[in-house]
Amino acid sequence: MEETLIIYDDIFLDHLTGPEHPENPDRLRAILKGLRKFKLLENPKIKLERSRKAVMDEICLVHSEKYVDFIEEFCRKGGGILGTWGGGVVCSRRSFEVACYAVGGALKAVDEVLNGKYRNSIALIRPPGHHASIELPYGFCIFNNVAIAAKYLMDVKGVAKVAILDVDAHHGNGTQEVFEETSKVLYVSFHQDRIFPGTGSIEDVGRGEGEGFKINFPLPPYSNEEVYLKALNEMVDPILDQFKPAYILVSAGFDAHHLDPLTGLGLSSLGYVEIYKWIRETAERLTGGKFSAVLEGGYDHEALEKAVPSVVAAMAGLTIEVDDPPQKMPENLKNAALRVLEKVGKTMANYWTL
Repeated sequence: MEETLIIYDDIFLDHLTGPEHPENPDRLRAILKGLRKFKLLENPKIKLERSRKAVMDEICLVHSEKYVDFIEEFCRKGGGILGTWGGGVVCSRRSFEVACYAVGGALKAVDEVLNGKYRNSIALIRPPGHHASIELPYGFCIFNNVAIAAKYLMDVKGVAKVAILDVDAHHGNGTQEVFEETSKVLYVSFHQDRIFPGTGSIEDVGRGEGEGFKINFPLPPYSNEEVYLKALNEMVDPILDQFKPAYILVSAGFDAHHLDPLTGLGLSSLGYVEIYKWIRETAERLTGGKFSAVLEGGYDHEALEKAVPSVVAAMAGLTIEVDDPPQKMPENLKNAALRVLEKVGKTMANYWTL
């Protein structure tokens, strides 16, 4: 078994959003530049494969056929902006096709791990997905790549339970909405409080059968890896032990990096490494090592060039030297972050043994 599979395809550069838009093709170019710079694509533990195109039935595991047809038609006519900018989505003529390959990239990433070829995988795809809801494109997202991958694992591949760890700086409102009422998906989100899309409060724990299976950490600005790791070790770890997922998916946002222009969190590349080492070790214990990360946000090119290669290396059990040390948190915000963790702990103690 090889270690880590990267899914990437040049077609992802064909989703054109305009030069001023933060979610543009240069994000992926920056990541590839970093992977080459650290010689990761030459490493025998890491393999790069191209994406595949998802078919209607796969996309409709989450979205309605009517919605998929609407997006296809909108793009065929030349595209434009769906919704308002920020919350809306810029589509170009080829965006529908690219979005089908983004879904296919996430599905191929899980397939290749499920069939035992790789220990884990990362899909470097765009457009991102976790804001897209069942009938609505939102926040740069057309189809919800991670939600479709989770439904595919359960409905097509017969995987009993899936955990989704969302480390994007924005709450994955679409992903939580899709799985709001199920206990088969544990959704855990770390995000900055009081920024777009404004969802993901501590009390937002899921509904019906899904109550207690949605865990939100709305963090203050400058929250760094110390906060993330404390939450992962003290709360997420025991809950995952009790939940017993058969597969772990990661909504791999890199906009929690301290350089990101759209957000104010405080992770460093070394912090991302620590988080993904934790994920790798947790997956070893619970799923035989099986997990897949799917690219979401991250809008600073220097951060992407350092943080993504650092994460890929950590997934493959390698270490690279990156000059991007942990950031210090102001004391008042650190205390605020610890209060958030305490409140989440109290809320989740109603459902889990902590």
